[in-house]
Amino acid sequence: MIELDRQSIVDFVIREAALLDDGDLAGWLALYAADCCYWIPAGPGERDPSREVSIVYDDRPRLESRLARLTSGKEYAQDPPSVTCHQLSNISIGIEPDGGMIAVAAVQVVYECRPSTGLQAVPTRVAWRLRV
Repeated sequence: MIELDRQSIVDFVIREAALLDDGDLAGWLALYAADCCYWIPAGPGERDPSREVSIVYDDRPRLESRLARLTSGKEYAQDPPSVTCHQLSNISIGIEPDGGMIAVAAVQVVYECRPSTGLQAVPTRVAWRLRV
């Protein structure tokens, strides 16, 4: 059995952000299980992606398709690709009551630089449900 301490969990979520910032989308996707769910709600406080509008609500095959489009060279909205910097803070960790998942929450600011829009900062709260 793998034993996880707080630092290894923090290192994991920081590694996820670094993979995105480095443009290593294949490495980022490799972090996700076959039965994953990647959800970006459209507004704060939303809890149910089946009942509310989402920016992204993808399973693993949809993530694979999305990344294939992004890396095809034909996704003109990302030509040139965005330069990003993810900053994480206030990381909290808990074990879900059933004991099968690790709940991680944090405050995240994503800085994105694009030639057309300049620098944008997008602050948000993020949550992960991690399985060992």
